[in-house]
Amino acid sequence: MTAEWHETFLRMVGRWGLVLAVMLALVLLSVIPFRIVHLGEIRPVFMLMAVYYWSILRPAPPLAVFAIGLVLDLLSDYPLGMNALVLVAVQALTGSQRKFLLGQSFLVIWAGFALVAFGAGILQWGLFSLFNMTLVSAKSMLISAALSAFLFPLSVLPLAAVYKALADDLTTMP
Repeated sequence: MTAEWHETFLRMVGRWGLVLAVMLALVLLSVIPFRIVHLGEIRPVFMLMAVYYWSILRPAPPLAVFAIGLVLDLLSDYPLGMNALVLVAVQALTGSQRKFLLGQSFLVIWAGFALVAFGAGILQWGLFSLFNMTLVSAKSMLISAALSAFLFPLSVLPLAAVYKALADDLTTMP
């Protein structure tokens, strides 16, 4: 094995290690409930933010998004496959609008995320109601979607840094 191959391999492992570390951190942040007085436990969906943002810039394989959703389901005690399905649906929807979103200002991307967050919340609420065979309250879903939309700009900073590190690494690879 040549030194060049070894260096390329280490870069690739480092790149994917960075992506996996960020994904793990976002999954863990998505599982931690925020306790808000008079509203109870609310969980902003940081993974949703990442899937939306990266679907615009560099989409991940749908199978990887589905697997991350399954991990999120297991850690958050949701029915297995529910978050996975929602994340893949968000990736597909965002991917279908990728060309439009790439040329837009941050405010348009943020507004798009707000719409996606509420749509994903409605889908999740519908699936959860179907799973429980009863209409569950939509209050926590609406608050979670609003909190996710509100926090989206804060999540973009680390997501953009990871994207830039990956993009820089890809341009310098042999």
